Amino acid sequence: MALLDTLPRIEEHRISVVFNCPSCRGESVRGTAYKLRETIRFTERVPAWGWQSHWVRCSKCRAELHADCASEKLENSSALTVSGHLRKYESFPRRFIAWASLALAWAPAVGVVIAIVATMTNARFTGWPRVVSIASLILAVAANATLIAVIVHYAGSSALPGLMP
Repeated sequence: MALLDTLPRIEEHRISVVFNCPSCRGESVRGTAYKLRETIRFTERVPAWGWQSHWVRCSKCRAELHADCASEKLENSSALTVSGHLRKYESFPRRFIAWASLALAWAPAVGVVIAIVATMTNARFTGWPRVVSIASLILAVAANATLIAVIVHYAGSSALPGLMP
């Protein structure tokens, strides 16, 4: 057994709710709201730390939607109220690579490579990581094209006489 061991995810407080799904665009879809507890333990009986989050699973498209409130609060609420508390979950790697590609778009060559990787990673999905990845690819290509144009211009001009024969 490892020093720190992760216990399986525990789903609690399952409640049936009706909402408008942002993933499949279904209206008045029935789903299941639940609280997810995860605990990391030092030993079998001594918890080191843990966290909990709230989720709703769409019965139509099986999407896992993050809720910003407890599942008990969503019980007996209208579809519009429940929908206001839900959002599509964007995974950490997809978010990280999107922001990293935007931050490094100015870097020669590296910015283009990271922007291409980010765009390919987020191409299948909808949402802001895809938009940020495409924007960073455009910025990286524009920055690198400008850099190459400046280098070619100065290489061909008389500003650097040692380069011209």
